[in-house]
Amino acid sequence: MKINYIILLVLFIAATSFKKKVNSNCIDDIIKLEHKIYSKKYAEGEKPLYVNYDIKTIDWENNTINSSVKIYRGHNNLHFFSTQANIYQDEKDILMVLKTQKIIVRENSSEKIVNNGVNEEFIQVKRKFLEGCELVKCENSPTSKSVKIVELKVTDDMKGLLYIDKMAYLYNPTANKLIKSIISYKKGYKVKRIEIKYNQLNLASDYKFYSAKKYVLSKKNTLLAKYSAYELIDNREEK
Repeated sequence: MKINYIILLVLFIAATSFKKKVNSNCIDDIIKLEHKIYSKKYAEGEKPLYVNYDIKTIDWENNTINSSVKIYRGHNNLHFFSTQANIYQDEKDILMVLKTQKIIVRENSSEKIVNNGVNEEFIQVKRKFLEGCELVKCENSPTSKSVKIVELKVTDDMKGLLYIDKMAYLYNPTANKLIKSIISYKKGYKVKRIEIKYNQLNLASDYKFYSAKKYVLSKKNTLLAKYSAYELIDNREEK
């Protein structure tokens, strides 16, 4: 299991940016707001960046799974907390705690991630992917003039690999705040819709980072007592 892939997948679900020649102001606003959340540029201040959002996943039988996500980022450190998994990353290690499977995976921290930020390349991939999307709507919300609604119809979802049908965004351009995003999928995919509600963004939190392995391993590199029922999978190239 590759941690970098999992991180990118989670982040792709949590944030999808785009650009389009028509009504470019709406597009540019969304890009800037998502870039602030996910770009390494905004995680290089004296204090860590913090973002919190809720994810609602709905299947075709309208069963719902809710999850709350918290992310702290600062220089070479990234801490990701959700209902399903926790991830601790520094310049040496990446440790992923899979709660349901009761598995902990340890890998060498990617030099590319440390130097470039986990999402710099990812942001460019998202932009390129969504250049072909059809812009359906870009207008003020009927319930609040301070909120704008952007809707996209996906015309090319990477040869059917993503099953994405359409996307929608709600944001407040005056407050520079991304409020909500909705990804709707095509029939044949196990998920019908994913909704992400953005609760908080703090570019200068008081969160403190320590060695990534300290959150999971003892000084003897054995699992902490609270993880005694977990299996440790060590995928490091150099141990």
